[in-house]
Amino acid sequence: MPPLTQEQQNALDILLKLLHKGEFRGALIHGVTGSGKTRVYLELVKKAMEAGLKTLILVPEINLTPQTQKRFEDFLGIEISILHSGLGAKQKRKTWQGLLAQETQILMGTRSAILAPFEPQLIIIDEEHDSSYKQQDPAPRYNVREMAFHIAHKYGALVVLGSATPSMETYHNAKIGNLKLIEMKTRPGGLPLPQVTIVDIKEQRKKQDKDLMLSSVLRDALSKTISEGNQAIILMNRRGYSTNRICEDCGNPQSCTDCNVTLVYHRQYGKLVCHYCGKLFPLNARCKCGSEKFAFFGNGIEKAEEELSEWLPDAKILRLDSDTTSGIGATEKLLQKFRDRRCNILLGTQMVAKGHDFPGVSLVGVLYADIGSGIPDFRAGEKYFQLLTQVAGRAGRFLENSSVIIQTFCPENPVMQFAIKHNYADFSKWELKERQEAFYPPFCKIAQIKMQSKNKNKLEDAANMLHSLLSACNSQLVILGPAEPFISKVQNSHRMILTLKAANAADIKNAIKNTLANPDFIKTAKGVEIRIDRDA
Repeated sequence: MPPLTQEQQNALDILLKLLHKGEFRGALIHGVTGSGKTRVYLELVKKAMEAGLKTLILVPEINLTPQTQKRFEDFLGIEISILHSGLGAKQKRKTWQGLLAQETQILMGTRSAILAPFEPQLIIIDEEHDSSYKQQDPAPRYNVREMAFHIAHKYGALVVLGSATPSMETYHNAKIGNLKLIEMKTRPGGLPLPQVTIVDIKEQRKKQDKDLMLSSVLRDALSKTISEGNQAIILMNRRGYSTNRICEDCGNPQSCTDCNVTLVYHRQYGKLVCHYCGKLFPLNARCKCGSEKFAFFGNGIEKAEEELSEWLPDAKILRLDSDTTSGIGATEKLLQKFRDRRCNILLGTQMVAKGHDFPGVSLVGVLYADIGSGIPDFRAGEKYFQLLTQVAGRAGRFLENSSVIIQTFCPENPVMQFAIKHNYADFSKWELKERQEAFYPPFCKIAQIKMQSKNKNKLEDAANMLHSLLSACNSQLVILGPAEPFISKVQNSHRMILTLKAANAADIKNAIKNTLANPDFIKTAKGVEIRIDRDA
Protein backbone atom coordinates (compact mmCIF):
# COMPACT_ATOMS: atom_id res chain seq x y z
CA MET A 1 0.00 0.00 0.00
CA PRO A 2 1.44 3.43 -0.97
CA PRO A 3 2.46 5.87 1.76
CA LEU A 4 -0.02 8.47 2.96
CA THR A 5 -0.21 11.73 1.06
CA GLN A 6 0.54 14.91 3.00
CA GLU A 7 -3.20 15.69 3.24
CA GLN A 8 -3.98 12.20 4.50
CA GLN A 9 -1.17 12.36 7.08
CA ASN A 10 -2.33 15.77 8.30
CA ALA A 11 -5.89 14.46 8.67
CA LEU A 12 -4.68 11.39 10.55
CA ASP A 13 -2.50 13.45 12.92
CA ILE A 14 -5.46 15.67 13.84
CA LEU A 15 -7.76 12.69 14.40
CA LEU A 16 -5.21 10.83 16.53
CA LYS A 17 -4.90 13.85 18.83
CA LEU A 18 -8.70 13.93 19.17
CA LEU A 19 -8.87 10.15 19.67
CA HIS A 20 -6.77 10.19 22.80
CA LYS A 21 -8.52 13.11 24.49
CA GLY A 22 -10.87 10.82 26.40
CA GLU A 23 -13.93 13.05 26.14
CA PHE A 24 -16.69 13.61 23.58
CA ARG A 25 -15.48 15.26 20.40
CA GLY A 26 -16.45 15.30 16.74
CA ALA A 27 -14.73 15.89 13.41
CA LEU A 28 -15.75 16.28 9.78
CA ILE A 29 -13.46 15.06 7.01
CA HIS A 30 -14.55 17.07 3.99
CA GLY A 31 -12.63 15.53 1.12
CA VAL A 32 -13.29 15.60 -2.61
CA THR A 33 -14.42 12.33 -4.18
CA GLY A 34 -11.45 9.97 -4.43
CA SER A 35 -9.32 11.97 -1.99
CA GLY A 36 -8.56 8.89 0.10
CA LYS A 37 -10.82 9.37 3.12
CA THR A 38 -11.08 5.58 3.53
CA ARG A 39 -7.31 5.30 3.78
CA VAL A 40 -7.41 7.75 6.70
CA TYR A 41 -10.16 5.66 8.34
CA LEU A 42 -7.99 2.54 7.96
CA GLU A 43 -4.99 4.09 9.67
CA LEU A 44 -7.15 5.62 12.42
CA VAL A 45 -8.92 2.33 13.18
CA LYS A 46 -5.57 0.52 13.25
CA LYS A 47 -4.24 2.95 15.87
CA ALA A 48 -7.48 2.66 17.87
CA MET A 49 -7.24 -1.14 17.76
CA GLU A 50 -3.63 -1.06 18.94
CA ALA A 51 -4.76 1.11 21.86
CA GLY A 52 -7.47 -1.40 22.76
CA LEU A 53 -10.32 0.90 21.73
CA LYS A 54 -13.59 -0.28 20.17
CA THR A 55 -14.69 1.10 16.80
CA LEU A 56 -18.08 1.34 15.09
CA ILE A 57 -17.94 1.90 11.30
CA LEU A 58 -21.15 2.86 9.52
CA VAL A 59 -21.87 2.85 5.77
CA PRO A 60 -25.13 4.08 4.19
CA GLU A 61 -26.07 1.00 2.14
CA ILE A 62 -25.83 -2.78 2.53
CA ASN A 63 -24.24 -3.08 -0.91
CA LEU A 64 -21.30 -0.90 0.20
CA THR A 65 -20.49 -3.26 3.08
CA PRO A 66 -18.56 -5.98 1.15
CA GLN A 67 -16.01 -3.63 -0.48
CA THR A 68 -15.52 -1.69 2.79
CA GLN A 69 -15.27 -4.90 4.84
CA LYS A 70 -12.64 -6.33 2.48
CA ARG A 71 -10.52 -3.18 2.60
CA PHE A 72 -10.51 -3.12 6.41
CA GLU A 73 -9.89 -6.86 6.78
CA ASP A 74 -7.04 -6.82 4.24
CA PHE A 75 -5.42 -3.83 5.95
CA LEU A 76 -5.92 -4.87 9.58
CA GLY A 77 -5.46 -8.60 9.09
CA ILE A 78 -8.47 -9.50 11.25
CA GLU A 79 -12.08 -10.49 10.68
CA ILE A 80 -14.58 -7.62 11.01
CA SER A 81 -18.00 -8.21 12.60
CA ILE A 82 -20.84 -7.17 10.28
CA LEU A 83 -24.39 -6.18 11.21
CA HIS A 84 -27.19 -5.29 8.80
CA SER A 85 -30.62 -6.59 7.77
CA GLY A 86 -29.29 -8.51 4.76
CA LEU A 87 -27.22 -11.01 6.75
CA GLY A 88 -27.98 -14.73 6.70
CA ALA A 89 -28.98 -16.40 9.97
CA LYS A 90 -25.55 -17.99 10.51
CA GLN A 91 -23.58 -14.76 10.11
CA LYS A 92 -26.11 -12.78 12.15
CA ARG A 93 -25.87 -15.30 15.00
CA LYS A 94 -22.06 -15.09 14.93
CA THR A 95 -22.11 -11.29 15.12
CA TRP A 96 -24.60 -11.21 17.99
CA GLN A 97 -22.73 -13.84 19.95
CA GLY A 98 -19.59 -11.71 19.72
CA LEU A 99 -21.46 -8.59 20.78
CA LEU A 100 -23.20 -10.22 23.75
CA ALA A 101 -19.93 -11.78 24.91
CA GLN A 102 -18.30 -8.31 24.60
CA GLU A 103 -15.61 -9.79 22.37
CA THR A 104 -16.21 -7.51 19.38
CA GLN A 105 -13.59 -4.82 18.87
CA ILE A 106 -14.66 -3.53 15.45
CA LEU A 107 -18.30 -3.51 14.29
CA MET A 108 -19.29 -2.48 10.77
CA GLY A 109 -22.82 -2.06 9.47
CA THR A 110 -25.61 0.12 8.15
CA ARG A 111 -27.82 2.42 10.24
CA SER A 112 -29.30 -0.32 12.46
CA ALA A 113 -25.81 -1.12 13.80
CA ILE A 114 -26.02 2.09 15.85
CA LEU A 115 -28.60 0.32 18.03
CA ALA A 116 -26.34 -2.68 18.80
CA PRO A 117 -25.22 -3.37 22.41
CA PHE A 118 -21.76 -1.98 21.73
CA GLU A 119 -19.74 0.67 23.57
CA PRO A 120 -17.39 2.28 21.01
CA GLN A 121 -14.69 4.85 21.68
CA LEU A 122 -14.53 5.67 17.95
CA ILE A 123 -17.51 6.06 15.60
CA ILE A 124 -16.95 6.57 11.86
CA ILE A 125 -19.92 7.57 9.68
CA ASP A 126 -18.89 7.39 6.02
CA GLU A 127 -20.92 9.38 3.44
CA GLU A 128 -22.58 11.12 6.39
CA HIS A 129 -24.84 13.17 4.09
CA ASP A 130 -26.73 10.11 2.86
CA SER A 131 -30.48 10.09 3.56
CA SER A 132 -30.29 6.34 4.29
CA TYR A 133 -28.95 7.22 7.74
CA LYS A 134 -32.42 8.41 8.74
CA GLN A 135 -34.83 5.58 9.65
CA GLN A 136 -38.42 6.49 8.74
CA ASP A 137 -40.66 3.42 8.67
CA PRO A 138 -41.19 1.17 10.47
CA ALA A 139 -40.46 2.30 14.03
CA PRO A 140 -38.13 2.94 15.77
CA ARG A 141 -37.54 6.19 13.86
CA TYR A 142 -34.14 7.77 14.38
CA ASN A 143 -31.31 9.73 12.82
CA VAL A 144 -27.98 7.90 12.96
CA ARG A 145 -25.98 11.12 13.20
CA GLU A 146 -27.92 12.24 16.29
CA MET A 147 -27.71 8.77 17.83
CA ALA A 148 -23.95 8.70 17.26
CA PHE A 149 -23.45 11.94 19.17
CA HIS A 150 -25.63 10.71 22.05
CA ILE A 151 -23.57 7.51 22.27
CA ALA A 152 -20.34 9.50 22.00
CA HIS A 153 -21.37 11.70 24.92
CA LYS A 154 -22.17 8.59 26.96
CA TYR A 155 -18.89 6.76 26.30
CA GLY A 156 -16.54 9.69 25.64
CA ALA A 157 -16.12 8.67 22.00
CA LEU A 158 -14.72 10.43 18.95
CA VAL A 159 -17.23 10.77 16.10
CA VAL A 160 -15.71 11.12 12.62
CA LEU A 161 -18.06 12.18 9.83
CA GLY A 162 -16.83 11.89 6.26
CA SER A 163 -18.20 13.14 2.95
CA ALA A 164 -17.35 14.98 -0.26
CA THR A 165 -20.76 16.65 0.02
CA PRO A 166 -21.59 17.07 3.72
CA SER A 167 -25.10 17.93 4.79
CA MET A 168 -25.65 21.64 5.35
CA GLU A 169 -26.21 21.07 9.07
CA THR A 170 -22.94 19.17 9.49
CA TYR A 171 -20.88 21.61 7.43
CA HIS A 172 -22.34 24.62 9.26
CA ASN A 173 -21.54 23.00 12.62
CA ALA A 174 -17.96 22.47 11.45
CA LYS A 175 -17.61 26.04 10.18
CA ILE A 176 -18.79 27.53 13.50
CA GLY A 177 -16.45 25.29 15.50
CA ASN A 178 -18.80 22.65 16.91
CA LEU A 179 -16.88 20.03 14.89
CA LYS A 180 -13.23 19.93 13.88
CA LEU A 181 -13.13 20.62 10.13
CA ILE A 182 -10.51 18.65 8.16
CA GLU A 183 -10.23 19.46 4.45
CA MET A 184 -8.83 17.11 1.80
CA LYS A 185 -8.85 18.92 -1.54
CA THR A 186 -6.84 16.66 -3.88
CA ARG A 187 -6.77 13.08 -5.12
CA PRO A 188 -3.70 10.90 -4.36
CA GLY A 189 -1.05 10.68 -7.08
CA GLY A 190 -2.07 14.01 -8.53
CA LEU A 191 -5.05 12.53 -10.36
CA PRO A 192 -7.33 15.37 -11.46
CA LEU A 193 -11.04 15.52 -10.83
CA PRO A 194 -12.95 14.47 -13.97
CA GLN A 195 -13.65 16.96 -16.73
CA VAL A 196 -17.39 17.73 -16.85
CA THR A 197 -19.25 18.44 -20.10
CA ILE A 198 -22.82 19.77 -20.15
CA VAL A 199 -25.10 18.73 -23.01
CA ASP A 200 -28.18 20.91 -23.51
CA ILE A 201 -30.93 18.44 -24.45
CA LYS A 202 -33.01 21.24 -26.01
CA GLU A 203 -30.26 21.86 -28.57
CA GLN A 204 -29.55 18.15 -29.11
CA ARG A 205 -33.19 17.47 -29.92
CA LYS A 206 -32.91 19.89 -32.84
CA LYS A 207 -30.10 17.78 -34.30
CA GLN A 208 -31.36 14.22 -33.72
CA ASP A 209 -34.49 12.12 -33.22
CA LYS A 210 -36.35 13.56 -30.21
CA ASP A 211 -37.12 10.05 -28.92
CA LEU A 212 -33.42 9.26 -28.45
CA MET A 213 -32.21 9.43 -24.84
CA LEU A 214 -28.47 9.40 -25.58
CA SER A 215 -26.94 12.49 -27.15
CA SER A 216 -24.38 12.07 -29.92
CA VAL A 217 -21.76 13.41 -27.48
CA LEU A 218 -22.46 10.66 -24.96
CA ARG A 219 -22.75 7.95 -27.61
CA ASP A 220 -19.34 8.85 -29.05
CA ALA A 221 -17.77 8.98 -25.59
CA LEU A 222 -19.22 5.55 -24.70
CA SER A 223 -17.89 4.02 -27.93
CA LYS A 224 -14.42 5.45 -27.27
CA THR A 225 -14.44 4.29 -23.61
CA ILE A 226 -15.36 0.72 -24.51
CA SER A 227 -12.90 0.54 -27.41
CA GLU A 228 -10.12 1.57 -25.02
CA GLY A 229 -11.05 -1.25 -22.63
CA ASN A 230 -12.41 1.02 -19.90
CA GLN A 231 -15.79 1.08 -18.15
CA ALA A 232 -18.64 3.58 -17.91
CA ILE A 233 -21.41 4.36 -15.44
CA ILE A 234 -24.71 5.80 -16.68
CA LEU A 235 -27.12 7.35 -14.19
CA MET A 236 -30.82 7.31 -15.11
CA ASN A 237 -32.73 8.08 -11.94
CA ARG A 238 -36.13 6.84 -13.06
CA ARG A 239 -37.39 3.26 -12.94
CA GLY A 240 -39.46 1.55 -15.61
CA TYR A 241 -39.76 1.92 -19.39
CA SER A 242 -42.29 4.75 -19.84
CA THR A 243 -43.33 7.08 -17.05
CA ASN A 244 -46.79 7.99 -18.40
CA ARG A 245 -49.59 6.24 -20.23
CA ILE A 246 -51.78 8.99 -21.64
CA CYS A 247 -55.36 8.49 -22.86
CA GLU A 248 -55.65 9.62 -26.50
CA ASP A 249 -59.30 10.64 -26.02
CA CYS A 250 -59.39 12.61 -22.75
CA GLY A 251 -55.66 13.28 -22.35
CA ASN A 252 -55.44 12.11 -18.75
CA PRO A 253 -52.59 9.92 -17.46
CA GLN A 254 -53.45 6.50 -16.06
CA SER A 255 -53.27 6.72 -12.26
CA CYS A 256 -53.33 4.21 -9.42
CA THR A 257 -56.82 3.53 -8.08
CA ASP A 258 -55.54 3.65 -4.48
CA CYS A 259 -52.89 6.40 -4.67
CA ASN A 260 -52.67 9.87 -6.15
CA VAL A 261 -49.81 8.68 -8.37
CA THR A 262 -49.33 8.22 -12.11
CA LEU A 263 -48.62 4.62 -13.12
CA VAL A 264 -45.32 3.66 -14.75
CA TYR A 265 -45.00 1.07 -17.52
CA HIS A 266 -42.45 -1.62 -16.65
CA ARG A 267 -41.57 -3.74 -19.67
CA GLN A 268 -39.86 -6.23 -17.33
CA TYR A 269 -43.27 -7.12 -15.86
CA GLY A 270 -45.44 -6.20 -18.85
CA LYS A 271 -47.59 -4.17 -16.46
CA LEU A 272 -48.36 -0.68 -15.25
CA VAL A 273 -46.92 -0.28 -11.75
CA CYS A 274 -47.65 2.06 -8.85
CA HIS A 275 -44.32 2.97 -7.25
CA TYR A 276 -46.00 3.77 -3.93
CA CYS A 277 -48.24 0.80 -3.12
CA GLY A 278 -46.74 -1.68 -5.61
CA LYS A 279 -50.10 -2.49 -7.21
CA LEU A 280 -49.97 -3.88 -10.76
CA PHE A 281 -52.42 -2.99 -13.55
CA PRO A 282 -52.90 -4.50 -17.03
CA LEU A 283 -51.10 -2.64 -19.78
CA ASN A 284 -54.39 -2.19 -21.69
CA ALA A 285 -56.47 -1.13 -18.67
CA ARG A 286 -59.35 1.15 -19.67
CA CYS A 287 -59.12 4.85 -18.90
CA LYS A 288 -61.72 6.34 -16.51
CA CYS A 289 -63.43 7.81 -19.57
CA GLY A 290 -63.83 4.30 -20.97
CA SER A 291 -61.31 4.68 -23.79
CA GLU A 292 -58.88 1.90 -24.71
CA LYS A 293 -56.69 4.15 -26.89
CA PHE A 294 -53.49 5.36 -25.29
CA ALA A 295 -49.89 6.41 -25.92
CA PHE A 296 -46.74 6.20 -23.83
CA PHE A 297 -44.60 9.20 -22.91
CA GLY A 298 -41.58 9.77 -20.69
CA ASN A 299 -38.51 7.57 -20.58
CA GLY A 300 -37.24 5.30 -17.83
CA ILE A 301 -34.16 3.20 -17.21
CA GLU A 302 -35.51 0.19 -19.16
CA LYS A 303 -35.78 2.37 -22.28
CA ALA A 304 -32.22 3.56 -21.71
CA GLU A 305 -31.04 -0.06 -21.50
CA GLU A 306 -32.78 -0.85 -24.79
CA GLU A 307 -31.21 2.15 -26.53
CA LEU A 308 -27.74 1.37 -25.22
CA SER A 309 -28.04 -2.20 -26.50
CA GLU A 310 -29.08 -0.97 -29.95
CA TRP A 311 -26.32 1.62 -30.28
CA LEU A 312 -23.58 -0.50 -28.70
CA PRO A 313 -24.44 -4.12 -29.57
CA ASP A 314 -21.04 -5.39 -28.39
CA ALA A 315 -21.28 -3.70 -24.99
CA LYS A 316 -22.00 -5.77 -21.90
CA ILE A 317 -24.59 -3.76 -19.98
CA LEU A 318 -25.53 -4.25 -16.36
CA ARG A 319 -28.74 -2.62 -15.05
CA LEU A 320 -28.86 -1.76 -11.36
CA ASP A 321 -32.19 -0.68 -9.88
CA SER A 322 -34.69 -1.99 -7.34
CA ASP A 323 -36.29 -4.18 -10.04
CA THR A 324 -33.05 -6.07 -10.76
CA THR A 325 -31.84 -6.34 -7.16
CA SER A 326 -34.87 -7.68 -5.28
CA GLY A 327 -33.25 -10.93 -4.08
CA ILE A 328 -30.93 -11.26 -1.07
CA GLY A 329 -27.36 -10.54 -2.16
CA ALA A 330 -28.45 -9.58 -5.70
CA THR A 331 -26.96 -6.08 -5.54
CA GLU A 332 -23.64 -7.37 -4.24
CA LYS A 333 -23.41 -9.95 -7.05
CA LEU A 334 -24.15 -7.39 -9.77
CA LEU A 335 -21.64 -4.88 -8.39
CA GLN A 336 -18.97 -7.56 -8.09
CA LYS A 337 -19.60 -8.55 -11.69
CA PHE A 338 -18.92 -4.96 -12.74
CA ARG A 339 -15.92 -4.68 -10.41
CA ASP A 340 -14.47 -7.86 -11.99
CA ARG A 341 -14.90 -6.16 -15.39
CA ARG A 342 -17.22 -8.81 -16.76
CA CYS A 343 -19.42 -5.88 -17.90
CA ASN A 344 -18.33 -2.53 -19.27
CA ILE A 345 -21.43 -0.35 -18.75
CA LEU A 346 -23.21 -0.02 -15.41
CA LEU A 347 -26.62 1.59 -15.94
CA GLY A 348 -28.40 2.45 -12.73
CA THR A 349 -30.62 4.68 -10.66
CA GLN A 350 -29.18 6.69 -7.75
CA MET A 351 -27.83 3.41 -6.32
CA VAL A 352 -24.78 3.87 -8.59
CA ALA A 353 -24.00 7.28 -7.05
CA LYS A 354 -23.17 5.81 -3.65
CA GLY A 355 -19.53 5.51 -2.52
CA HIS A 356 -18.42 2.73 -4.87
CA ASP A 357 -14.81 2.26 -5.97
CA PHE A 358 -14.50 0.98 -9.55
CA PRO A 359 -10.89 1.21 -10.83
CA GLY A 360 -11.85 0.78 -14.49
CA VAL A 361 -14.39 3.62 -14.76
CA SER A 362 -13.22 6.53 -16.93
CA LEU A 363 -16.63 7.86 -18.02
CA VAL A 364 -19.82 8.81 -16.19
CA GLY A 365 -22.96 9.86 -18.05
CA VAL A 366 -26.08 11.39 -16.51
CA LEU A 367 -29.36 11.16 -18.43
CA TYR A 368 -32.10 13.69 -17.66
CA ALA A 369 -30.08 15.28 -14.87
CA ASP A 370 -33.03 17.53 -13.98
CA ILE A 371 -35.03 14.65 -12.46
CA GLY A 372 -35.73 15.47 -8.83
CA SER A 373 -34.50 19.07 -8.97
CA GLY A 374 -38.00 20.58 -8.69
CA ILE A 375 -39.34 18.62 -5.72
CA PRO A 376 -41.05 20.90 -3.13
CA ASP A 377 -38.48 20.31 -0.39
CA PHE A 378 -36.12 22.89 1.09
CA ARG A 379 -33.34 20.29 0.85
CA ALA A 380 -33.97 19.62 -2.88
CA GLY A 381 -31.02 21.74 -4.03
CA GLU A 382 -28.68 20.10 -1.54
CA LYS A 383 -29.75 16.58 -2.59
CA TYR A 384 -29.43 17.50 -6.28
CA PHE A 385 -25.89 18.83 -5.78
CA GLN A 386 -24.94 15.73 -3.78
CA LEU A 387 -26.27 13.33 -6.42
CA LEU A 388 -24.48 15.03 -9.32
CA THR A 389 -21.21 15.41 -7.40
CA GLN A 390 -21.24 11.88 -6.02
CA VAL A 391 -21.98 10.16 -9.34
CA ALA A 392 -19.37 12.30 -11.11
CA GLY A 393 -16.89 11.23 -8.43
CA ARG A 394 -17.09 7.60 -9.57
CA ALA A 395 -15.02 8.54 -12.65
CA GLY A 396 -11.24 8.55 -12.84
CA ARG A 397 -10.49 7.44 -9.30
CA PHE A 398 -7.56 5.40 -10.66
CA LEU A 399 -7.33 6.67 -14.27
CA GLU A 400 -6.28 9.91 -15.93
CA ASN A 401 -8.33 11.66 -18.63
CA SER A 402 -11.67 10.73 -17.06
CA SER A 403 -14.81 12.59 -18.02
CA VAL A 404 -18.40 13.22 -17.00
CA ILE A 405 -21.19 14.08 -19.45
CA ILE A 406 -24.38 15.55 -17.99
CA GLN A 407 -27.46 15.82 -20.20
CA THR A 408 -29.92 18.45 -19.02
CA PHE A 409 -32.80 20.65 -20.11
CA CYS A 410 -31.61 23.43 -17.80
CA PRO A 411 -27.82 23.91 -18.02
CA GLU A 412 -28.07 27.34 -16.38
CA ASN A 413 -29.38 25.85 -13.10
CA PRO A 414 -27.06 27.37 -10.44
CA VAL A 415 -26.85 24.12 -8.46
CA MET A 416 -25.67 22.29 -11.58
CA GLN A 417 -23.10 25.00 -12.27
CA PHE A 418 -21.63 24.53 -8.80
CA ALA A 419 -21.62 20.73 -9.23
CA ILE A 420 -19.84 20.66 -12.60
CA LYS A 421 -17.04 22.79 -11.13
CA HIS A 422 -16.81 20.51 -8.06
CA ASN A 423 -17.36 23.72 -6.09
CA TYR A 424 -18.83 22.71 -2.74
CA ALA A 425 -17.51 25.81 -0.96
CA ASP A 426 -19.45 28.30 -3.10
CA PHE A 427 -22.50 26.02 -3.25
CA SER A 428 -22.63 25.84 0.54
CA LYS A 429 -22.35 29.64 0.86
CA TRP A 430 -25.18 30.10 -1.63
CA GLU A 431 -27.38 27.42 -0.08
CA LEU A 432 -26.80 28.54 3.52
CA LYS A 433 -27.63 32.14 2.59
CA GLU A 434 -30.93 30.96 1.08
CA ARG A 435 -31.68 28.87 4.17
CA GLN A 436 -30.93 31.73 6.56
CA GLU A 437 -33.15 34.17 4.68
CA ALA A 438 -36.04 31.69 4.65
CA PHE A 439 -35.46 30.53 8.27
CA TYR A 440 -34.66 26.89 7.58
CA PRO A 441 -32.09 24.51 9.16
CA PRO A 442 -29.36 24.88 10.22
CA PHE A 443 -30.67 28.29 11.33
CA CYS A 444 -33.74 26.87 13.05
CA LYS A 445 -35.19 23.64 14.35
CA ILE A 446 -37.88 21.99 12.26
CA ALA A 447 -40.44 19.23 12.56
CA GLN A 448 -43.32 17.94 10.46
CA ILE A 449 -46.56 16.56 11.80
CA LYS A 450 -47.71 14.00 9.24
CA MET A 451 -51.38 13.04 9.38
CA GLN A 452 -53.32 10.47 7.39
CA SER A 453 -56.80 8.97 7.34
CA LYS A 454 -59.10 7.20 4.94
CA ASN A 455 -61.74 9.83 5.86
CA LYS A 456 -60.69 13.05 4.14
CA ASN A 457 -63.17 15.29 5.99
CA LYS A 458 -62.08 13.97 9.38
CA LEU A 459 -58.44 14.48 8.38
CA GLU A 460 -59.03 18.10 7.36
CA ASP A 461 -60.96 18.86 10.58
CA ALA A 462 -58.18 17.39 12.71
CA ALA A 463 -55.44 19.21 10.78
CA ASN A 464 -57.19 22.59 11.04
CA MET A 465 -57.82 22.10 14.75
CA LEU A 466 -54.20 21.13 15.28
CA HIS A 467 -53.08 24.33 13.56
CA SER A 468 -55.33 26.45 15.80
CA LEU A 469 -54.15 24.77 19.00
CA LEU A 470 -50.47 25.04 18.04
CA SER A 471 -50.88 28.73 17.16
CA ALA A 472 -52.43 29.42 20.57
CA CYS A 473 -49.79 27.34 22.35
CA ASN A 474 -46.66 29.30 21.40
CA SER A 475 -46.41 32.57 19.52
CA GLN A 476 -42.72 31.86 18.74
CA LEU A 477 -43.63 28.97 16.43
CA VAL A 478 -43.70 29.40 12.67
CA ILE A 479 -46.45 27.09 11.40
CA LEU A 480 -46.79 26.19 7.70
CA GLY A 481 -49.94 24.39 6.64
CA PRO A 482 -51.91 22.29 6.99
CA ALA A 483 -51.30 21.35 3.37
CA GLU A 484 -51.40 18.30 1.16
CA PRO A 485 -47.95 16.81 0.52
CA PHE A 486 -46.55 16.15 -2.96
CA ILE A 487 -48.25 12.72 -2.92
CA SER A 488 -51.58 13.39 -1.21
CA LYS A 489 -53.07 9.87 -1.18
CA VAL A 490 -51.41 6.46 -0.73
CA GLN A 491 -53.28 3.14 -0.34
CA ASN A 492 -56.58 5.04 -0.05
CA SER A 493 -55.28 7.07 2.90
CA HIS A 494 -55.39 10.85 2.47
CA ARG A 495 -52.42 12.81 3.78
CA MET A 496 -51.82 16.27 5.24
CA ILE A 497 -48.77 17.85 6.85
CA LEU A 498 -48.00 20.76 9.17
CA THR A 499 -44.46 22.10 9.30
CA LEU A 500 -43.21 23.73 12.51
CA LYS A 501 -40.14 25.95 12.80
CA ALA A 502 -38.64 27.55 15.89
CA ALA A 503 -35.34 28.87 17.20
CA ASN A 504 -34.98 25.92 19.58
CA ALA A 505 -36.18 22.32 19.68
CA ALA A 506 -37.80 22.66 23.12
CA ASP A 507 -40.45 25.09 21.80
CA ILE A 508 -41.47 22.59 19.12
CA LYS A 509 -41.37 19.59 21.45
CA ASN A 510 -43.49 21.23 24.17
CA ALA A 511 -46.04 22.64 21.72
CA ILE A 512 -46.58 19.27 20.05
CA LYS A 513 -46.71 17.42 23.38
CA ASN A 514 -49.32 19.76 24.87
CA THR A 515 -51.45 19.93 21.73
CA LEU A 516 -51.61 16.18 21.12
CA ALA A 517 -52.72 15.73 24.76
CA ASN A 518 -55.66 18.14 24.35
CA PRO A 519 -58.91 16.17 25.07
CA ASP A 520 -60.88 17.97 22.34
CA PHE A 521 -58.20 17.26 19.78
CA ILE A 522 -57.98 13.60 20.80
CA LYS A 523 -61.72 13.32 20.19
CA THR A 524 -61.60 15.12 16.83
CA ALA A 525 -58.54 13.19 15.62
CA LYS A 526 -59.93 9.74 16.40
CA GLY A 527 -59.19 7.54 13.39
CA VAL A 528 -56.41 9.85 12.19
CA GLU A 529 -52.85 8.48 12.24
CA ILE A 530 -50.30 11.06 13.42
CA ARG A 531 -46.51 10.86 13.09
CA ILE A 532 -43.88 13.36 14.15
CA ASP A 533 -40.84 13.77 11.91
CA ARG A 534 -38.08 15.78 13.58
CA ASP A 535 -35.60 17.52 11.27
CA ALA A 536 -37.95 16.70 8.38
